[in-house]
Amino acid sequence: MMIFYRPKKVETFKKILCVFLFFFSMVINAQNINVKGQIIDNKTKEPLPGVSILIKGTKIGVTSEFDGTYSIKSEKEAVLVFSYLGYTTKEVKVTATTLNVILEESAESLDEIVLIGYGSSKKKDLTGSVASISAKDFQNVPVTNVEDLIANKLPGVQITPSSGKPGAGSSILIRGGSSLSATNDPLFIIDGLPVEGANGGPGVLSQLNPNDIESFSVLKDASASAIYGSRASNGVVIITTKKGSLTGFKMSVSSSTRVSTILRNADVLTADQYRTVIQGLGTSITPVGNANTDWQDEIFQPAFTQEHNISMSGAIKSLPYRVSVGFLNQDGNLKTGNYKRTTALLNLSPKFFDNHLKVNLNLKGSFEDERIANENAIWTATAFDPTQPVHVEDQTYGGYFQYIQFASNPALGLTNPVSMLEQNNKRNQNLRSIGNLQLDYKFHFFPDLHVNVNAGYDISKATFRDAVESTYFPNDNSGGYIYYASPAREIQNVLFESYLFYSKELESIKSKIDFTGGYSYNNFLRTNYFYPTFRADTGAQFPNSDPPFPFDKPSNAIISFYGRLNYNYDSKYLLTASIRRDGSSRFAENNRWGIFPSVALGWRISEESFLEDNSVVSNLKLRASYGVTGQQDFDVEKNPEYNYYFQQGYNTGSLNNQYTFGDTTYTTISPQAFNPDLKWEQTASFNIGLDFGFIDNRISGSIDVYQKDTKDLINLTTIPLGVNFNNQLLLNIGTMQNRGVEFNLNAIPVQTENLTWNLNFNATFNENKITKLTNGNDDGVGLFSDATLVNTVGFPRNTFYLYHQVYDGNGMPIEGQMLDVNEDGNINAEDRYITNKSTLPKYLLGFSTNLQYKKWSFSTSFHANLDHYLYFQPYNSTVAITGFQVSQNLNQLYYDTRFKFNDDAQRFSDFYLQNASFLKMDNLNIGYNFGKTLLNSKLGLDLNFSVQNVFVITNYDGIDPEASGGYENAYPIPRIYALGVNLNF
Repeated sequence: MMIFYRPKKVETFKKILCVFLFFFSMVINAQNINVKGQIIDNKTKEPLPGVSILIKGTKIGVTSEFDGTYSIKSEKEAVLVFSYLGYTTKEVKVTATTLNVILEESAESLDEIVLIGYGSSKKKDLTGSVASISAKDFQNVPVTNVEDLIANKLPGVQITPSSGKPGAGSSILIRGGSSLSATNDPLFIIDGLPVEGANGGPGVLSQLNPNDIESFSVLKDASASAIYGSRASNGVVIITTKKGSLTGFKMSVSSSTRVSTILRNADVLTADQYRTVIQGLGTSITPVGNANTDWQDEIFQPAFTQEHNISMSGAIKSLPYRVSVGFLNQDGNLKTGNYKRTTALLNLSPKFFDNHLKVNLNLKGSFEDERIANENAIWTATAFDPTQPVHVEDQTYGGYFQYIQFASNPALGLTNPVSMLEQNNKRNQNLRSIGNLQLDYKFHFFPDLHVNVNAGYDISKATFRDAVESTYFPNDNSGGYIYYASPAREIQNVLFESYLFYSKELESIKSKIDFTGGYSYNNFLRTNYFYPTFRADTGAQFPNSDPPFPFDKPSNAIISFYGRLNYNYDSKYLLTASIRRDGSSRFAENNRWGIFPSVALGWRISEESFLEDNSVVSNLKLRASYGVTGQQDFDVEKNPEYNYYFQQGYNTGSLNNQYTFGDTTYTTISPQAFNPDLKWEQTASFNIGLDFGFIDNRISGSIDVYQKDTKDLINLTTIPLGVNFNNQLLLNIGTMQNRGVEFNLNAIPVQTENLTWNLNFNATFNENKITKLTNGNDDGVGLFSDATLVNTVGFPRNTFYLYHQVYDGNGMPIEGQMLDVNEDGNINAEDRYITNKSTLPKYLLGFSTNLQYKKWSFSTSFHANLDHYLYFQPYNSTVAITGFQVSQNLNQLYYDTRFKFNDDAQRFSDFYLQNASFLKMDNLNIGYNFGKTLLNSKLGLDLNFSVQNVFVITNYDGIDPEASGGYENAYPIPRIYALGVNLNF
C-alpha cells in the first residue's frame, strides 16, 4: 500500500502549530515571575527603605523594607519604576529574578522611613512631632558617646555634657522635662528593646559604640510617644544599629587619635598675689611658703585617647550579617583618670519563606574599666596654698607636702590635691550584654496581616572598689593600704512582647488603613552583692563588715496592652489614634493600672488640587495632636530605696539591726515609709505643627507649638513625725506646665556636580512653670532657708531664691549687708525673694553646616543657651584667710569684694547670680576622601581632622557654663583635637 503525501494538510498543520507556539510563548511570557533585590544609595552604599517600586503602566507596586529589600511579581520584560523623594527616579527592565538597584540623590530632601513606636512610617505620613536623623547626618567627628552624634541637631532636644571626665555622657532633656523629683530622662529603645541606662558606668548610653549606630528617632509629643504609655512623659529616643545587606561584602577599619586639653583654669590668686594678701592681713594660721605652685597645672594634664573599630558586613548566601568590634582607651585631663571600653556587636537579618518571615537577631556586648580620679581635687587645687611645694623630703605622708594640723585633725585641713589623685585608686568595672530576637511573619494566606514577636534582655554587672593609702585616709594613720569594697550590682531587664500589624490599601475609597495591637511584659531585677572590707596590707577583715545577708533582689514589672490605628485618605488627610494600658508593680493594687490615650490629625495641603502644579511649594502639611503619657521612675541614683518597693512598705535591716539568740544572728525586717495611694505622674500634651518644603525641598523644615501639663507629680515630701514610718514620704503633689515653640530649617543653597552645601538651623523656646504644689494654699511652698534653688508655684523649677545685696556708693558689695525687705530689723528667710531666674535656659539654638567640594569636606556646628542663669560663688572667695584651721587660696573675685568673713547671709546673695548664656562652637572638621585608589581600587581611604569644643563666648565667670551646672568643682569640658583614618574594603 502506498501512502500519498498531501501538501495542503501539511501546511494547515504548520499553521496550527505556529499559532499554538505563538500563544504558548505569549502565555509563557505573560506569566509573572517573582523579582527581588535591594536598593542602595550610590554614595553611602547604605540600603534605602520606603522606595516605591511600580510596574510601569499599572497601579501595581510595593515599597522597599527597612533594609532596602523588595519583592514584586512582574511580567518578564516589564519595566519597574523606582522612585524615592530626594532621589532621581530610575526605570529598570525586568531581565532576571534578582535586580539590585542603585539610586542617586537628587536636590530634593529625603522622605525617609522614620521609626516610631512598634513600627515605622514615611515621614510625609507622620502626624506626631518626631525628629529623626540618620548616619549620613551625624556629627562627622570622633565621639565617645552615641548621644554626641546628634548633639544640638534636633529642635526641642537639649543635650548637655554631664562632665569632662573620660567616658562621661550627656543628659538628654526633651521639651523641658516633666518632673520635679522623678527622673527627667527619656525612655531609650535600642533595636526594639527598652533599656534602663547605666549601671555604675559614666554615661546613660556609654556602653554603646557610636560607630554601630544607624539612626535616631526622637518622639516628642504625646501622639508619637503615648504608645509607650507609663514611661513616655519625658519623650522617647529610638536608636537602631547598622545591619548587614545582600549587596556584597564590606569591611571598614577606622582609627582615631585624640588629644584633649583644658580650655581654662579657675581664676585664683598666684603665689605672689597670695603672699601680698597675707601681708596685708598681717597674720596667717599657717606660714607662707617660698614655692610658686600652680596647683591646677599640677592636677590637670593633656590627655590622649585612642579608638579603633573594625566592622564587616555582607551575606552568607541569603543570611545578611554585620559584625563589629571596637576598643576605646581614654585618659582623663584630671590626672590618674582613665576609661577603657571594649564593644562587640552581631546583627543577623535573614528572611525565610519567600520573604514572609523576617528575623532580626541583635547582640551587643561591652566591658568598661574605669579608673575614677578623685574630683574633690579640682576644688582643692583652687583652694590650696600656692606658696607650698607638691613634694617634700619628709616621708610622713608619702613624700607629699601636708599641713601639720592634718595629723591631729585632718577633717579641718586641706589635703594636698596631687596626693588626693596619686594616693587614691578607685575603680569601676561594668560588664553588659544587650540582645533581642525579633520575628516578623507575614501570613501566606493573608499577606496584609503581620505578627511580630520580640524577646530580649539587658543584663549588666558592675563592681566598684576603692583603695587609698592610710596616710591620706583621714580616719586611719597606721600606715599601709586599706581596701574598701562596696556592693557589686547586677541589673537584669527582660522583655517579651508581641503585636499584630494589619495594613490594607482600599483603592475604591482612596484609603489606606493600618492597625497595631499588642501585649508587652517587662521585668526589672536588681541584685546587690555585698562584700566584706579588708586591709590590703595585712589581709585582716574589718570588724562588723560581714553582710547581714548574701544578697538582696528588689524587682518590679510592667505589663502592657496597646493599640494604634492609622488612617490615610487620598494621601491628604491623616488620622492616628493610640491607647496603652500599663500596670506597674511599683504601685499598690488600687493604683496599679493607668490608661494613656492619644489622637492626632494631619492635612497634606500640598496634595490639594490648588497646589498640585505649584512649582514653589513642594511640601506643606499641618499637624495637630493631643495625648496623655505617664511617669513612674523615681530618681534611683539619688534615692535607691524608693525605686523598687513603692508598694511593699518594709525593708531588710542593716548590720546595725541584728539580734543574736544563742550562737545565731538574725537580720530584722523593719517597716519603711509607705503610701498605698501613690500613683502615676500624668502629662497631657497638646501639639500643633507645620511641615514645609520649597523649591523641590531644597528648603524644608517644621514649626511646632506645644503645651505639656503634668499632674500628680511624684515628690519626696517631708511629713510630720509619727504619721508614717519616716519623716519623708513619696506623695502625688503638684502640677507643672511646659509650653514652647520649636523651629527647624534645612537648606541646600548650592548643589552642583562638584559642590554641595547643606545648612541646618534649629531654635527652641521652652517656658517651664510650677502651677501647684499642695492640695491647699500654695503661698510660700518650696521656700527653704537652706537652699539657693527652690521649686515654688508660679515659677520655673530650679528658680533662685536669694537676698538683695546692698552696695556702697562706689557700687561695691558690702559684706554681709542684705536688704531688710520687711524692715523688721532682722535678716532672715523672709527677706529673700524669688528671682524668676532659673538654671533652665529658655532659648536653645543650634546651627550646623556641611560643605563638600569634590573629595574635600568641611563641616562645623554651633549651639547656644540663652536666658540661662547660674550661681557663681567660689566658696573660697568669701572666707577670710584667717578663718580656717588651714589658710586657703582665694578666687580673683576677692579683688572685687574684699570680703574677709564667712557670713551666712552672703551665701544667698544675688551678687553671685550670673547670666550664663553662651555661644559655643562645638566642632570644626576637615576631611578628604581619596576614594578607592589602593590595592587595585579595592581599598578606600578617608582622612579627617577635627577640633571639638573650639570656643565658648559667655559672660559667666566660671570655667564652663555647661559642665555640671557650672559648679566650681565641676570637671571641665576639654577641647579635643582628633585625627581619624578610615579604610573601606
